[in-house]
Amino acid sequence: MKFITQVLVISFLFLVSLNALLAQNYNSIFGIETTSWKTPFCNLDIADVREQISEIETVINGVSYKKVGTVTSNGISYDLNGIDANGYAREDLSSGQAWFMSTMEMVGAIDTIEFLVMDLSLNVGDTFLIHKPWNEVITSIIDSVYFISGLKYVQTNYHYWGSDEPLTFIEGIGTNYGLSYMHDSYNMCHCLISINKDTDEVYSNNNCFPPMVGNEDVIEDFGLSIFPNPASMYITIESNFESVQDYAIYSVLGEKVMSGGISSNRIDISGLPSSSYILRIGDRSLKLFVTK
Repeated sequence: MKFITQVLVISFLFLVSLNALLAQNYNSIFGIETTSWKTPFCNLDIADVREQISEIETVINGVSYKKVGTVTSNGISYDLNGIDANGYAREDLSSGQAWFMSTMEMVGAIDTIEFLVMDLSLNVGDTFLIHKPWNEVITSIIDSVYFISGLKYVQTNYHYWGSDEPLTFIEGIGTNYGLSYMHDSYNMCHCLISINKDTDEVYSNNNCFPPMVGNEDVIEDFGLSIFPNPASMYITIESNFESVQDYAIYSVLGEKVMSGGISSNRIDISGLPSSSYILRIGDRSLKLFVTK
């Protein structure tokens, strides 16, 4: 009888251990002690590399989170000011899902809200929701699932404006846009330069850089120029393009406010209010200033 009891106890402990092992299907996106992310930050005349770090755990409403802050000259800032992409991150290793919680400007107020930012359980054809300020929601489609060096990649068809790389979920990394990409509405450069877990760099992207140019009155970029700048009614386009190009104009928050085809090398901007914008023609991005 004692032997049978021992066998039952050992079997029970084995099953518990096996279930715990099976529950951790995916590699964690966090290091043991610290995790740091480097991303570009650009907004018109601002272009810099921003470093975020997570080294503190906290509990909110009974749920464990990693606290994510921004490295500054005065230390690490965890302020939820709606500008820096600070917040709280958590993951579920059994499903390969990750969430990020921070402030976002919604209709009528700035709310602290959590979104699912990564889901490795999705298959080709499944949908994934991209949340943006003012309650805008974009539905993306999973178009491929593949493995590199044993790690799972789930690729969507969603491109942040100006990005050649689609949003992709990466096992053990997070996403190629970082974790705070839904809340980071003032950043016009969504890509991930590198990730360090503890002392090891586990991801790097040499193609991640701010696509910004100067802000002279006449802006030239590889055979493309616009003038006047600032402008109030029209801008004139001079380029070496061989065919008619489409254009799009974006606000500082990444909203498309105008688009169309360029006619007679001019774009009518008389309907735009005074502000700073990004003009995108083909695969090139230029700063545009509108004054009334």
